[in-house]
Amino acid sequence: MTLSCRSGDEQSGGLEITITLTALETEAMGQDATLMAEIFDSYLWALGMLRTGRNSRDPGTPAPTPGDWVAALRGLDRLPPRLKGVRDGLIRAYTAAGGSLARMATAMNISTSAARHRRTTITKHSPETWEEWAGTRSSRPRRGLTAGRRHGTGKGGRVTR
Repeated sequence: MTLSCRSGDEQSGGLEITITLTALETEAMGQDATLMAEIFDSYLWALGMLRTGRNSRDPGTPAPTPGDWVAALRGLDRLPPRLKGVRDGLIRAYTAAGGSLARMATAMNISTSAARHRRTTITKHSPETWEEWAGTRSSRPRRGLTAGRRHGTGKGGRVTR
């Protein structure tokens, strides 16, 4: 995977973020890669609205409406369980590979005792739903579908996607 960012006049002063997956990553993640990119897009849109008080994706960059805020919440609410599943899967895999507790604590920016507790909690049980999701190969991405959705609201505060 590679990540590139491009800014400048070509983007009207904005920033273009491109994530390129390898063939192996694409095969393993399938449509989940598109979904995660869409969730990340929602995250950046929501963060921008919170920091500026403007919805830059609607014409004229008006103040966000209740429909904009709820669209952002809908997108972001899908993120935490997936991140936790990936994190738990990584802790389980790292532990199985014989990784040291001290190094895991440093990587996670937590104390060794907190890392021990987290590792024990995760490894003493079977993987939960989202950890299973993280370790399961998905179907292929849909062709022509991009993560560059534009969220906003139409007349009357209707959410448009």
